Amino acid sequence: MDKLLEKFNQLKSAMALKLDDIDGFLANGDMDAYTAARKEYAALEVKVTAYHEQITAKQAHADLNVVEKAKEVTPPVKATEPVRLPFEQDDKEPEKEETTVLKSVNILRHGETEPALDTIMTDMYGRLYQDKREAQKAAFSKYLRFGDSRFTLDEASALRELVLTPDSVRFDVKSGLTVEEIQANKVTQQEASLELGGALVPEDWRAELVKRMMGFTVVRQFARQVTTTRDVVEWPKLEGGDERHTSAVRVTWIDEVPDSATVAQTNFTLGTARIPIDTVMARLDISRNLLEDAAINVPSLVSELFAEEMALDEDEQFLIGVGGGRPYGILGVREGAAYAPQTGIGNTTSGDASLLTADGLIDLVYEPDAQYLQNAVMIGNKTTFRSIRKLKDGNSDYLWQAGIERGAPPTVLGYDYHMNQNLQAVAAGAYPLIFGDLRGYVIADRVGMTVERVTDADTVGKNKVAMFTRRRLGGTVVYPWMLKAMKVAA
Repeated sequence: MDKLLEKFNQLKSAMALKLDDIDGFLANGDMDAYTAARKEYAALEVKVTAYHEQITAKQAHADLNVVEKAKEVTPPVKATEPVRLPFEQDDKEPEKEETTVLKSVNILRHGETEPALDTIMTDMYGRLYQDKREAQKAAFSKYLRFGDSRFTLDEASALRELVLTPDSVRFDVKSGLTVEEIQANKVTQQEASLELGGALVPEDWRAELVKRMMGFTVVRQFARQVTTTRDVVEWPKLEGGDERHTSAVRVTWIDEVPDSATVAQTNFTLGTARIPIDTVMARLDISRNLLEDAAINVPSLVSELFAEEMALDEDEQFLIGVGGGRPYGILGVREGAAYAPQTGIGNTTSGDASLLTADGLIDLVYEPDAQYLQNAVMIGNKTTFRSIRKLKDGNSDYLWQAGIERGAPPTVLGYDYHMNQNLQAVAAGAYPLIFGDLRGYVIADRVGMTVERVTDADTVGKNKVAMFTRRRLGGTVVYPWMLKAMKVAA
């Protein structure tokens, strides 16, 4: 028995070490070594199961001997007294051991899923849905390196199924969708993506790409973000509000008896803001030699390169996009050559027909109501902030003394500012500055991104591979009273 336990523990230790090897091969993109290690792990798991069964059987046999001996030595008792054997326990029998190592690894990688959500995910994908995510990421890494020519049947199948993340499923459930409706949306997206060609991107990779974009963008890091499986997001919106009140609900102080039955009446209306989901594509040409280099983490490299360019483009759309096939920007209205704010966004004037003034800046930061100032930021292009920096008083002293304390964020009138070259420079009639709480803007990312790897006569001759990524998203202003713009005017 002791030898069996010793061998059992050795095999479990070997499984844990093999899992470390698997993680290393996956991170380095060495798919051949990864596949071989997975097979070795599966063989170890079979041995561990066999030893566990032997140990269980021997333990059961030993327990049976104890029962027989206990019966022999138990003294006679009265018929009314229950016989209690010395080995009996009040505790329940321990449950059959699961593959605890794999379960622990999945928890470390993805976090522990709440029980209700875990039940839904298990219903949609089976008990091992986390393993499906890992298999899909491994197949995707191989696709980026070599295309689909070296795929096994399992790898090809992995990139033909959309495995949603628990977060996206949670949002859809809270939005009112049933599990059946989420499943139907998932199937529709799979079919549409496969008809267009390419490989379905693992949702974890898509989420990581969006996360990396945050470092390049202004709007996304402060705006509200949602993930959806639908073509249009209906965002709940309170109607009847104004800059101070978010809805039509009001309070009224009354005497013991109201003057009329309508004194305390309020009119609460809940509407929706419609956010269409649009499509954007990007192309990346990458060296074949680089893809074949086992030391390069190809998924991470591709994610970083796509994230930078996509971030620059989406910031432009969120700020000045005109809608109609693309997100509707904060300054999405056109007034001649100027970008003007969406309906409902208030504006102040600079105090001069063609220049910024200190009074105009003060008016701008005091325009939003107080409850929106806590998270307020200012956005403008580089030349606009240069103009602000040059403002002087009557003694030719600069009004804006930028802080030089290490680690302190740069501020204008106490508020953080961010530069973005998509906004217009200071000029007559232009809107060079946006100020307020960017949570008034909502970004909706749809799951189901695809990447298509293309080699043709042009790319092969240049020793390159072209990669096209296709993603879908939308955005618009939902709470306009949280944002203000400055117009250059007297």
